[in-house]
Amino acid sequence: MGENKRKVMTGTELAKWGIPLLAMYSNLSSESVIQNHDHGKLFEICYLKRGLQKYFIENEEYTLRGGDVFMTFPNEVHSTGNNPQSRGCLYWMHIDSTCSCLLGLDEESSNTLIKSLYSVKNRKIRIRDNVASGLVNACAMVEKGEKLDIIAARAMLIEFLYELIKAENGQETRNSVSNPIEEAKKYIEDNIKEQITLSSVADRVGFSLSHFKYKFTKETGMTPGEYIMQKKIYDSVSLLPDRSLTYIAYEYSFSSPQHYSKNFKAVTGLTPKEYRKKMKNSVNQ
Repeated sequence: MGENKRKVMTGTELAKWGIPLLAMYSNLSSESVIQNHDHGKLFEICYLKRGLQKYFIENEEYTLRGGDVFMTFPNEVHSTGNNPQSRGCLYWMHIDSTCSCLLGLDEESSNTLIKSLYSVKNRKIRIRDNVASGLVNACAMVEKGEKLDIIAARAMLIEFLYELIKAENGQETRNSVSNPIEEAKKYIEDNIKEQITLSSVADRVGFSLSHFKYKFTKETGMTPGEYIMQKKIYDSVSLLPDRSLTYIAYEYSFSSPQHYSKNFKAVTGLTPKEYRKKMKNSVNQ
């Protein structure tokens, strides 16, 4: 399995324009849990390009899938709860709520943009790919670091924030999962202990294999293979306290206990033994 990749850009030319951080990760395996924290005077906006990730603000849970944006306000405590940073790709940015020249705008325009961000009610927002590309491409421009690239990045981020606020107002919030993909998800969940092939699921919903993989990934933010593996692992967790890894592995149609353990850690960030210990400790608290 390849390495996880992470880029964090701070202290760039954008910092004086109220953007002290732009970052991304591309994880092939889960990483550590993010504990409770806040960012002081900064907004944080996260765009999950692919994968599945949970966030918590107080006791409220937000589940992000590929194509979702999650936003936290200044001084707002948040975490991933007991969930690791999952496999997938995520971009994020910080915005200084006190900046009077945000992204090079005049003071009145900066105040208008910041006030509009404070007015956002839906923390989880579904956006189109062409909207998300503003943040993704801006990160690439800032990494280049040339003067003209920074100018382009500023323009991209202004448009990204405008489109994000417009989307939050209800123009892009409709459910984007079609009936065939919902049927595919239900079929997977109903047969999660079986050895599920992608071709069998594609046949079930009347798609060619290539079209099914494209549609599933586009609408859920995860490949069907990733979705099946996550469902198998999290469904199997309930057996950990009472059953052996060998029993669980074959119950869920893994080729071996080692294959099950490897995928368990990739999905949860913990080995089955570590997860079992964690469950036991939580019961005894």
